[in-house]
Amino acid sequence: MSDTLIYLLILAGLVVILLLSLLIRRQLRDRQAVREQQQRQRIQLEREAREHRRYLVDSIRIIAAAVLHDEKMTMTEGCIRLKVLLDNLAPHLHQHEQFAVINRVFEATSHIPFLEEWQALSSAQKREYEREMAQVEAEQGERVRHAMQALQTYPLEQLQ
Repeated sequence: MSDTLIYLLILAGLVVILLLSLLIRRQLRDRQAVREQQQRQRIQLEREAREHRRYLVDSIRIIAAAVLHDEKMTMTEGCIRLKVLLDNLAPHLHQHEQFAVINRVFEATSHIPFLEEWQALSSAQKREYEREMAQVEAEQGERVRHAMQALQTYPLEQLQ
């Protein structure tokens, strides 16, 4: 083999090594960029999850206070709203003795139409449903008030 051919093969080998090194460097840089993007997305999602949990906790406390202190918020409406919020925050709280009443009131009144469906009801139908709600509230009222008071101080922020 001639020296020229050997030098050309060495040069070709070096070019291949250089090209492969550049390719590897580019792939590493791309992989690092993907990792950084994933990290930014994870941080963003965690922040949004914390904000959503804060919103749920604040909403639960506001509704509980409204049930206790605002005559516009009925116990039935408060329990329906709280059921949904608690389902999103900590579904296991429905099994907690103190808060099970929220689920009971929800289940006892879940057949009652609301919003547009309520508006479409006749006055007689509305009165019948209002009697049902009043009966549920009379039966469960004291337990609901205790649950609302407990929700005011319960460490909801610490729930997982």
